[in-house]
Amino acid sequence: MKFSYKAYSELIEQLKSKGYNISSYHNYLTNDKVAILRHDVDLSVEKALLMAELEQSLGVSATYFFLLSTDFYNIASENTHTKIKQIQNMGHEIGLHFDEIKYQNSNDTKDILLHLFNEVKVMELILGTTIRAVSMHRPSAITLEANYSLGDIVNSYSKVFFHEFKYVSDSRRLWREDVVNIINSGEFNKLHILTHPFWYNNKELTAKESLSEYIKKASMERYYGVKDNISDIEEFFCINETII
Repeated sequence: MKFSYKAYSELIEQLKSKGYNISSYHNYLTNDKVAILRHDVDLSVEKALLMAELEQSLGVSATYFFLLSTDFYNIASENTHTKIKQIQNMGHEIGLHFDEIKYQNSNDTKDILLHLFNEVKVMELILGTTIRAVSMHRPSAITLEANYSLGDIVNSYSKVFFHEFKYVSDSRRLWREDVVNIINSGEFNKLHILTHPFWYNNKELTAKESLSEYIKKASMERYYGVKDNISDIEEFFCINETII
């Protein structure tokens, strides 16, 4: 499968044509044949918004998992906060993408869960919404095996969604299994599909091209961020001047 919006649209239509009901982590039991769409937002909220708009046009919804703390975006900033609320207002669910590596010095799983629930509370306060689902960012083997029970909050890596569903992912821009063949096979009635919006474009790009474009764009985003705080920045830089 190509990493383009056209290919992703075809994937959604293929799911529909094969009788899959696009469901959430909370209502999948109402159908016999279901597919849950999940997006981990590791780098770009802008790309997540584009994917959300595409899915809305296709009449489906997904769960978007955002990191609470990352060097790539700030969910408390006005710009990012607005984009996340736009995604939510399209009918998509917002969840926490929990990075346990930040807490690698924690003593045991109880500590990890304490940090997780703290992050849920903080995200709820920032976004003004209830967080009902969590996905793990770069989960360790211990976390995958722990089958964390989170009460009313869904753990997307619980045994239900990681083993009872057929789980397929495009992590690191690589489908480890052919998701198109899996859908066509009719072998599985429950699919759990993870995609990362960052890799998808109108025209397919290589991983290097996607990353290069992202890094270059970050320079201009930083320029305009500085411009919002230093009104006479033009005294130092011309907009056409190469900054990096």
